[in-house]
Amino acid sequence: MADVASGAGAPELREIQVLTAEADLSWDTPCLELSMTMTLCRDGRAGARRCRTALAGLGLALLGALPMQASAQAVRDEAPVSYTVQPGDTLWGIAARYLDAPWQWQRLWRRNPQLDAPSRLYPGDVIRLDTDARGAPGLHLERGPGAVVRLSPEMRRAPQREAVPSLPLDRVRVFLDAYQIVDPAQLDNAPTVLAGSGQRLLSGAGDTLYARGELPASGAQLGVYRPATDYRRLDARAEGLELHRLGHVRVRRRDGDIAELVVLDAAEEIRSGDYLLALDEGGITTRFLPRPPPLAVEATILSVPAGVRFIGRHDVIAIDQGAAGGLETGHVLTVMHQGERVHDETQDDWVTLPDTEAGAVMIFRVFEHLSYALVMRASQALVVGDRLVTP
Repeated sequence: MADVASGAGAPELREIQVLTAEADLSWDTPCLELSMTMTLCRDGRAGARRCRTALAGLGLALLGALPMQASAQAVRDEAPVSYTVQPGDTLWGIAARYLDAPWQWQRLWRRNPQLDAPSRLYPGDVIRLDTDARGAPGLHLERGPGAVVRLSPEMRRAPQREAVPSLPLDRVRVFLDAYQIVDPAQLDNAPTVLAGSGQRLLSGAGDTLYARGELPASGAQLGVYRPATDYRRLDARAEGLELHRLGHVRVRRRDGDIAELVVLDAAEEIRSGDYLLALDEGGITTRFLPRPPPLAVEATILSVPAGVRFIGRHDVIAIDQGAAGGLETGHVLTVMHQGERVHDETQDDWVTLPDTEAGAVMIFRVFEHLSYALVMRASQALVVGDRLVTP
């Protein structure tokens, strides 16, 4: 660093390049080198004081930016010294064996030259818990042997192992496969089902349908959708209409704005008025790395697609924040249950008790202004209107 304390005379402006040590600011990227250029006034002791003050402030800022390291108190008392990953495990479930805050899972891993910080675990992998010279806890991973392949004269490819999922996929798969949240304007001129052959009102797989509207050429496939929840009615800030896919159809032939379609598959019976849309239904991730959002997020539970009144573990919820609010798949939020209103007999008035922490949810699908999340834990029944915040 340039000497700003020596020398006298007229003040002199000088730039000082400050390079910090490598800082672990990300779970996925181990090191990040920060640089900052400061312009200080060289003016004897005053200049030196300003320099020391600026550097001290920079140090405090960097310390504030660094994530807290997992402490001994972060590890559960009953955490196993070693654990072998089993079929049917989830990343969240394994992390919860070691931590009360499973989303801090990555902070416990010790760097291993042969392995990246594991975002994927496989049945047979062994996780070991130990402490370093300073007493800080950490995890090591020993990869399991995988599938045994019999050798023979010809070459054989080892079967690919299935990584354990981050959450129970059976609880969210339908919302990954068959639900969309779209701008309601997309339905303004969308083609709709007129009727089935023989003026049937309901149709299923293999049936013939007739539709009206601007439809693609013969051979094109479309999804058949029915509106579900209109989130604009729940919250004026929410922008989105939930669509439930009923099945798929193929355009057989067109006559002006009328088209004949054949139903390829149908999870429910298709009826007059259902919408035909060519929505993107591919490329949806089923791999989620549990982690807190990097910035403060506040959201609200808008609805429960299953229609239940009280929300519990492994229920799916819709919330009023999405990609525009900084959310990504895998982000974990803490649920704050609304404080009750109670009557103060002494003061003869009503007061609202503080919100209480009631659970945690993981985001598994993100739209522009809304998201779907799965309740990973709940210490009490959650309800629509409960707040969600960054842990």
